[in-house]
Amino acid sequence: MKILISAGEASGDQRGAEVLSALRSLSSNPVEAFGLGGSRLAAAGMNVTHNLSNYAVMGFGEILRSLNRFLKLQKELEDLCLHQKPDCILLVDYPGFNMRLGRWAKKKGIPVIHYVAPQMWAWGAWRVRKLKKSTDILLTLFAFEEPFFRERGVNAVFTGHPLKKMIPRQKENKKDCRALGLLPGSRLQEVEKLLPDMLAAFVLLRNKGIVEKALLAVSDHLTTSVYSEALTVPGVELVNGTAEVLSSSRAALVCSGTATLETALYGVPFVICYKTSGFTYSLAKHLVKGVDKIGLANIIAGEMVAQELIQSDVTPLMMQKSIEPFFVNEAVANKAVRKLELVRNSLGDGDPAMNAAKEILKITGLTQ
Repeated sequence: MKILISAGEASGDQRGAEVLSALRSLSSNPVEAFGLGGSRLAAAGMNVTHNLSNYAVMGFGEILRSLNRFLKLQKELEDLCLHQKPDCILLVDYPGFNMRLGRWAKKKGIPVIHYVAPQMWAWGAWRVRKLKKSTDILLTLFAFEEPFFRERGVNAVFTGHPLKKMIPRQKENKKDCRALGLLPGSRLQEVEKLLPDMLAAFVLLRNKGIVEKALLAVSDHLTTSVYSEALTVPGVELVNGTAEVLSSSRAALVCSGTATLETALYGVPFVICYKTSGFTYSLAKHLVKGVDKIGLANIIAGEMVAQELIQSDVTPLMMQKSIEPFFVNEAVANKAVRKLELVRNSLGDGDPAMNAAKEILKITGLTQ
């Protein structure tokens, strides 16, 4: 089996590597993979002809300046397809680029699998018709995405979210824990907007004798200077990544995004915080039409499993008042933990990568 994989971001590199490993374990024939990826796909045995580190850009202006480079990349991957004649193409996330590549491949009669659905359910539903032209099957991480895309003519199959497998249920009772988790995000703009207020909220809680310390999740993608303010606050400990923070916290203040899923799966009651520039927020309110919640955990669960503080509500006092009940009222904390099971139950069964690999073998007509 020959497969071209296109994964242009670190998260896609990880998801693609998981599926490639699953394909290798399921397929009765050798699996030869090549294309755009990074170290994870390389470790899984892919011939990385184009390294994703050369194509990591953010911001509208930088994307425009890099347009020729992406057009060149697309042409090179198309030529690679024509030369190698793969049995299928696996496009992992990265929709801006991958949808164009998929449209070309589909016209050439090459089966196209898109793994990780673009968030068109939140904004840009009109783009679904473009997605339909660029994929034969869409493998989704979230259950609600399957009917959304199927109703709009896309062959979508829910395969599950890998975080559920990675984060088993936590058995430890944290009623005596007095540590507050702080997850201000992994992007510079998120940390700059949220961290000062999170630290101030911790100080309010500490001064009331409600918490003893704060565990701050730091990202290895950012320089340590970003967290310099935290070093001046007694009781704050800097911790690499989210796992250790969530394993050792009674409750947490969390930026919106995937971190809300992680926190829910760790069974930690939390408050979602979202704050951006006024212009960006106004634009988002205009564009986002498909959801009425901002936290991914709330969207997936279908109801509010965590309170959302948005824009002007993101203040130290509001954070303190919202998170305090989880420390002082065990009944409130236990009820919140039970509600978080809605998130786990919504993320599917079995091994997501194996589920995805089975769908790939099915659509290509190749046997296990």
